[in-house]
Amino acid sequence: MSWIVLIVTRLAGLAGVNLSPFAAGALFAGVLAVVAGSAAIVGGAHLYNAGFGSAEAKCEAAQVAEQNAQLQARLAERDRQLVFANGLQQRDAKRAAAAEAQLSSNQGAIDATPANPNKCFTRDMSRRVRGVR
Repeated sequence: MSWIVLIVTRLAGLAGVNLSPFAAGALFAGVLAVVAGSAAIVGGAHLYNAGFGSAEAKCEAAQVAEQNAQLQARLAERDRQLVFANGLQQRDAKRAAAAEAQLSSNQGAIDATPANPNKCFTRDMSRRVRGVR
């Protein structure tokens, strides 16, 4: 440390200030303390900002997780609605097929009815007509 005191004393002498070796050492220690304090403040600010950023990231992650859960619930509801709509569509398709079969059966019964020149139905013809639905 003696060479540091010598450098500080010479620099002060160039500036026109006469320093004792004790004052030069004290001045150097003070400057060193200020630099170390500044570094600690800057480091502390960095740590504070890092902690703040970490807290914000955790909060944002929690919000994203909540939004994800809401979207998953909405997706499950949409899937349930889709299954219900598909069930309705299949039921309607079965009903349409049954109605088509009934229409085909009715048309067959109509086609099987012979032409009647006197426009009166016999008892057998009346039964056939009643069976058409």
